[in-house]
Amino acid sequence: MNHEPIPFERLNFFLKQLELDHQAQERLAPWRQYFMDQSHEFGREFCRYFLAIERTRHILEQGENLPRLEKVLGQWFHALFSEEFSQRFLTYLWNSGVRHVNLSLDQRFVNLGYAMARQFCHRIVDEKIPPDQQEGVAEVVDRMLDFCVLVATDSFITMTSRCDRQMIEGIAHQVRNPITIIGGNIRRLQKKTDPASPAFLAYEMVLKENQRLERMMGDIAMYTGMFQEDAAPQLCSLADYLDLAHRWVLQRGLMQGVAWQPELPSGFDQVLCDPQDLEAMLRYVLENAAEAADPERPLVEAASGPDKDPHLVCLAISNNGKTPEAMDMDEILSPFHSTKPMGTGLGLPIVSLAARRNLGVLSLEPNPEGGAVCRLSLPFPPKD
Repeated sequence: MNHEPIPFERLNFFLKQLELDHQAQERLAPWRQYFMDQSHEFGREFCRYFLAIERTRHILEQGENLPRLEKVLGQWFHALFSEEFSQRFLTYLWNSGVRHVNLSLDQRFVNLGYAMARQFCHRIVDEKIPPDQQEGVAEVVDRMLDFCVLVATDSFITMTSRCDRQMIEGIAHQVRNPITIIGGNIRRLQKKTDPASPAFLAYEMVLKENQRLERMMGDIAMYTGMFQEDAAPQLCSLADYLDLAHRWVLQRGLMQGVAWQPELPSGFDQVLCDPQDLEAMLRYVLENAAEAADPERPLVEAASGPDKDPHLVCLAISNNGKTPEAMDMDEILSPFHSTKPMGTGLGLPIVSLAARRNLGVLSLEPNPEGGAVCRLSLPFPPKD
């Protein structure tokens, strides 16, 4: 069952980008009937094509009976050339993609099916359309099939992401309750134990690991939550959100005694970003920088300035700790990879995802003076 709303705005954006407008429809109009007349033959040929492939033959033979499938495919082909991408046809296309996911069809074979449809349409163009009109008609038909592939891919990504998200949310929910119970019971046992005994230290270790699991559940919720809806960028002050993030990290006891030096020159102190995403990004980057700072003389610096891309502002947050190994630098943005014993391995991956959602980018590189520099590049607000 599809519980996701059909993204008509996005689908219409695809139509606009492919220039499938009234002019394109007019170019195709005189020849539509030639294609619609081949609807039944398309259904038959489509089935013959995939029956010849061992892997897809098994799927076809185990699914709907072939005459019915031929009819359904013929109806799709007829609608492609008769509906002119009405809202009803967009709904039909989207739900077709949803059905592919529900049936666990390999998306590569779905795309192969559209490639076969393209070949079928080109044969009709070669056989039925006057030579002086063939190039223009073929171009419009290709764009129509490109659009169908886009819708099928969009539907596939949306539905599989929803399934993955629901699975992760379900696991997190099931794990959260035992974590709470374990933590509460260990604390009660520890209170009854002599602080000098080995058991007390063992309980302390279990509690720390339990707290790490709690943080991991929170990070997983943050990560999956970013797939719920698109970012809503607005003008944001870097100084304000850095201050919020700094106070949050202080409250967690991670920047006590850490020298904090932000420098945000005029002209590079605002970005276009979703406020919640920006707050999350800066929290995780500051937390990571504070934990990685030199324990003897901890220092975290923040400086904004121009980016290589003139449409972006670069905010560089650096620490003066140990410079990560080259291997760690390559892997540190991968989920669940952490160089810290109590790290969740999700902080910087969340930052990277949030940056991409806002048309920005996150990069990490060694600090020439020791430690690492996290560069967060985000869209620059347009000048008046």
